[in-house]
Amino acid sequence: MILHVKRLDLLHPETPGNKFFKLKYNLAKAKSLNAAQVVTVGGPYSNHLHATANACKAHQLPCIGIVRGEEPKQLSPTLQDCRAAGMRLMFMPRADYDECNTAMFKQQVHDRYPRSYFIPEGGNNYLGVNGCMEILNDHDRSRHTLAVPVGTGTTLAGLLLTSSPRQRVLAFPALNDYSLPNRLRETLFWALVDDELADELAARVEWVYAFTFGGFARTTDVLDGFIDEQAASGLPLDRVYTAKMIYGLHAMAAEQRIKENETVLAIHTGGLQGNRK
Repeated sequence: MILHVKRLDLLHPETPGNKFFKLKYNLAKAKSLNAAQVVTVGGPYSNHLHATANACKAHQLPCIGIVRGEEPKQLSPTLQDCRAAGMRLMFMPRADYDECNTAMFKQQVHDRYPRSYFIPEGGNNYLGVNGCMEILNDHDRSRHTLAVPVGTGTTLAGLLLTSSPRQRVLAFPALNDYSLPNRLRETLFWALVDDELADELAARVEWVYAFTFGGFARTTDVLDGFIDEQAASGLPLDRVYTAKMIYGLHAMAAEQRIKENETVLAIHTGGLQGNRK
């Protein structure tokens, strides 16, 4: 395997990684609508909340973050940064938060926060996909294989829509969510409005579930040791997404599931702020 890493974590000091692309057109839309505030959702260590807070500060847009779970006595470093950037934090019980991807939840947000612009969890909407379609350049499309960590599937959808049809696509979920392939297919349909094309693109993805290390944000001594080794060699990785992908790629190469001369472009989606305790 000849591994290349596209370092989106270096893209922007305040909104690094794939969040830069997911937020780009969403915030432009919020400003064009003269929205009173941006409202979005995420967990206490959410890269999306962190990036949204900083991007809204830069764009002088008020923002509200609806956080999964009860308010803790001590905010996580992520939420401390969000509040410092001016994000108003609202905490929501997990049972209610689990409905955050429904139309009813979105309507409740608009009822409670008039003239708000709502960005779904992880920036997973049509405009988020549009932004992620700008990640790859012509040189990137010359690689044999693309590898990407997956949370909501927004970045993966954008990559699929702009990748070369000849490229192999490896998706490394951060959690054992076997509904992701169907959700990806739905996301592709938003962009294409064509069932056959959506099915064709979704079928190109090889889903690699073997390296979730127990689930979302879970880690082991083996993964932590690997992260330390990679950091020492100059490649910082986050524990939730990119570390699992890079570890998986090395394991697949050792098992010859990736050929020796296969050029692999791994997308570093950022998220390093989430490593803080």
